[in-house]
Amino acid sequence: MPVYLEELALSVAKCDEVAAANDPHFGEKHPCHKIVRSQDRHPGPFQVPEAWAGNLAQARVVFLSSNPAISAGDPTAKLPAKRFAEKYPTAEWPDAEIADFMINRFSPEHVWVSDRRHRKVDEAQLTGGPVWGSKERYWGWIEKQTNALLGSDLPWFEGAVMTEVVHCKSGNEQGVHEAAALCSTKHMGRILEATPAKLVVVVGGKAASSLRAAYPSAFEDKPLFGKHGANGLPDPQQNIFELHIGGQRRLVCFIKHPSAFGGSAHLTSTYPTDFDRLQAAAAARS
Repeated sequence: MPVYLEELALSVAKCDEVAAANDPHFGEKHPCHKIVRSQDRHPGPFQVPEAWAGNLAQARVVFLSSNPAISAGDPTAKLPAKRFAEKYPTAEWPDAEIADFMINRFSPEHVWVSDRRHRKVDEAQLTGGPVWGSKERYWGWIEKQTNALLGSDLPWFEGAVMTEVVHCKSGNEQGVHEAAALCSTKHMGRILEATPAKLVVVVGGKAASSLRAAYPSAFEDKPLFGKHGANGLPDPQQNIFELHIGGQRRLVCFIKHPSAFGGSAHLTSTYPTDFDRLQAAAAARS
């Protein structure tokens, strides 16, 4: 495991703002207070901020969304696998195990994920072996976009990396608005510096708004970034452009979140006349 990746992953997962957000002297004034304390309503220990998922060091495309969903189980769910949370790093995990999860989450030999299915907590106590959840729909959508851009010769998680504007977990994007400016300033640039990807796909309106807030001068002439036109599609001139981010120039584009109202959007149908530009950026190398 490359040392710089391990240090980067742990710097996000063990972000010092978490302790600050819980400090009684700050109270609700800390921008991360709402998102950090949102986990209080979920059982189990605190789930650490998620640095990224996928092959950061060799990815060709970055998918940037708002924040990761809380990995909580539902004891009342009909499907047994849904009653238990994902086996996800908590504050009690050793550093080496946290880093391994963040860096090697999709590597088959590390057994954190199987065919887009989360591994569940307490599986050995339940059955004597791993228990897997349902296939993650968002990952399936990422797989479709990545295969459209790069082809399917390599596994999708080798060509793509997923990361967020805000790294703390919450339900329904709770606390994202308040934490976005601080979190993106603290972590986004360093994460992007560690990937050679020339294409950044901004997924969803909250991620678009947060990116505009983080780089206001770059969006002065892009007021429609993250918005749809009368035809229901984003204007390519406003939603596909080069941005110096993470230490180099990259092509940035917006697409609505697959869980948004109106059904899943896809890059090929969202940008039918500009998709080749996205493909070319994804294929480019530093």
